[in-house]
Amino acid sequence: MINIYTKEDYAKSYTQLLEIVKHLSYEDVKKIPKEKLLYYKKNKDIAYTYFYNPQLSFEEQTSKLTKILIANLYVDYWTTEEERMEIKNNDKKELYDREIEKTKQYPVNNLFSRKKKADKINTTVTSITVIKQKSILSQILYKIKKLFKLT
Repeated sequence: MINIYTKEDYAKSYTQLLEIVKHLSYEDVKKIPKEKLLYYKKNKDIAYTYFYNPQLSFEEQTSKLTKILIANLYVDYWTTEEERMEIKNNDKKELYDREIEKTKQYPVNNLFSRKKKADKINTTVTSITVIKQKSILSQILYKIKKLFKLT
């Protein structure tokens, strides 16, 4: 299922992310480009207050979007090239597996084959009633007669 996030969702997630970054080591924070951090600071929700508690689990105190943003930071800045390639290969394998499941669920070979029911010709005769269109002049005359109760 595809989630659609609003600008407000992103702003709250940026606030959460910046609070979590405060709890990271200096070496890890240094790997994130300053422009990226400035972007998060500029677009965070200043009305939203969030406190990260290191004693609690990460999953229960962050939103799904925040987890996605941190995962992106991890892949982009904290992994080695080998780990990055492994993650990309796993993503490709997962996509491939999904496509295989879809083809099993919706077989392409039978997509354009005709069904026996569709091959039968419907022999039911329907009558068509033709309605004759009256001219504008005759319609006006009819309404005038109706107005004076001549019809």
